[in-house]
Amino acid sequence: MRLLTRRSDVIARLHHAGEQHAPLLCPNAETPDEMEGILLGAQRHARATGARQVAIGIGFTGGYPDHPQLGGLALPGRDLAATAGHWLYWLDGYAGRPGLFDEVEVIPFFDHGWAPHASDRELMDAPWFQDAVGILMFDASAHDLDENIRLTAAFVARAGARVVVEACPDKVYEHAELQRKQLREADLLSRPESVENFVSRTGVDLIVPNLGTEHRATGAAPLEYRRDLAREITRRVGPIQALHGTSSLGGRLGTVGADGICKINYYTGMARAAATAVRTALDTAPDPLPVSRTCGSFSHRTRREAIADNIADVLATLRA
Repeated sequence: MRLLTRRSDVIARLHHAGEQHAPLLCPNAETPDEMEGILLGAQRHARATGARQVAIGIGFTGGYPDHPQLGGLALPGRDLAATAGHWLYWLDGYAGRPGLFDEVEVIPFFDHGWAPHASDRELMDAPWFQDAVGILMFDASAHDLDENIRLTAAFVARAGARVVVEACPDKVYEHAELQRKQLREADLLSRPESVENFVSRTGVDLIVPNLGTEHRATGAAPLEYRRDLAREITRRVGPIQALHGTSSLGGRLGTVGADGICKINYYTGMARAAATAVRTALDTAPDPLPVSRTCGSFSHRTRREAIADNIADVLATLRA
């Protein structure tokens, strides 16, 4: 396995994904069994298709309120930066070893670096961290749009020469604020002219617009991916969109590359597949459980295999 962290290498893979309408799949991984499952899935896809190399992202969140992955992993007394170092050390353990995932290229990425949190900001501003990841999402979407633009542009000025920067070109409202302002789901969709202005003023490499998927869903309204919106944004800024949220797409996942989506973040479907596999395996076991089904390696192997199958299936769909 080869790690891709140099900015020029990552930009090249993203450009290729955009040109070929084959989005880069970027699942998050909280633990080594998830990392190994992703790598195995990518390797199996490469061998099934005869591809010499398959590029994939593997990422994590820090203090992101919706799902603080490093926060859940932190050892007592260890801060976010130390936990990020542990995570990167895990991933690095699979790199550069002949015969181990030779067909796989991995872009480490920091997902939803949360601008309102001091610990996330400190981590994102650290040169060692910028050099250790290939994509860094600076998420200032909790702020009003003008402040989002100001903060994001300042971060791009500081870090954009070292790392690919992803950002959200919208204001994301808290539920109470939505109710107070009486905003509907349609009011939250990205406006192409606003996205174009955001890209122009910030200089970001990737954007995460609200295209109607569950990434930005806040109510009970049916989810609907807005292909027309994605295509109009692409017409204005090029194929630089990252899609966060895929379960609402159903069988249409393989078509989004043609809309200008060059990167797809992914976690929930993979995590559910792994949890279902463990639950099924335990439900068929006798009571009391034998040690072979209570040990850590059992759950590790079961989750890893389920994730590998899931990732291979998603990659096949994206490249069908």
